[in-house]
Amino acid sequence: MNQKVDISVVVMTYFHEAYIAQCLDSILAQETDLRYEILVGDDASQDKTPEIIRDYAERYPDKIRPFLRTKNIGASRNDIDLMGKARGKYIAPLEGDDYWVSRHKLQRQWEFLEQHPEYIGCCGRCLMVDENGQADYTRSPRFVVNRKVFTLDDYIDLWKLPGQMGTLMYRNIPERRLPIFYQAHQTVGDKTLFLILLSKGPIYCDTEILSCYRYVDNPGRHNWFSTHYANPYRNYDMFMYPCRLETWARKNIGLPPGKHLGKQNEYRFCRFVEELVREPSLKRVEYLAKMVACGHQPAKYSGLILKTLIAMSE
Repeated sequence: MNQKVDISVVVMTYFHEAYIAQCLDSILAQETDLRYEILVGDDASQDKTPEIIRDYAERYPDKIRPFLRTKNIGASRNDIDLMGKARGKYIAPLEGDDYWVSRHKLQRQWEFLEQHPEYIGCCGRCLMVDENGQADYTRSPRFVVNRKVFTLDDYIDLWKLPGQMGTLMYRNIPERRLPIFYQAHQTVGDKTLFLILLSKGPIYCDTEILSCYRYVDNPGRHNWFSTHYANPYRNYDMFMYPCRLETWARKNIGLPPGKHLGKQNEYRFCRFVEELVREPSLKRVEYLAKMVACGHQPAKYSGLILKTLIAMSE
């Protein structure tokens, strides 16, 4: 484990007992001569996920480095901790309920980045599957826009990503440990990572399907979609995420004053005002005031309150 590492595969898990074996098998099936490590961080799952990880670590001690937490710290802190421990020249993330379908992913992306130092990372396409692994060819991640070359300007203008996280490989840069990863959002980190990476250089996007991205929306489950749609304050939650990133970007990467992050913020703000009217509470009032104060456009959002109230009264 003290030898040179070419690639660090970073795997975050939480209640993934039904999926983690498939995830790890897809990594171990990679056809490559490169030396890679697999860092698996379980965020105090209360199912059999830790037990499965221990079993794999015992069988593949030269590959797998397990980090089994006894206290839940949140996905973003789990991720930044694992990235901080990554020793590879490149990092390839993969969540514990997703898996790779290309056996050549690591080798081909490593070769590309070695030959093209002008890119900070590279992505591919993903296939969406349900909780049983059944592919849905009619769907694609709505937060992804595949362009051959994706830049910081594309990210700012579109507020979308060049690829789903499981398709990404990027250069191991010191900024991977910045506190903004958990300060911006406790459970969402993909747009934080891409903002930081794109501030360092463009990302190349291939057309090959590299991974399967699992979409599960069932109440009571612990995956992101299920908890997100069960959250009555999700519009506030996802409004504040780009606002925090925008504050950081203005101070650290010179985001121009006329540019704003979060293309859906106006929509989310209006929906939150509607929710406040239908289900009034002091907490919602406090959240609305914070949205106006942190939205970087106070006049615009103050006006949207009145506009939304008028529309609701018609």
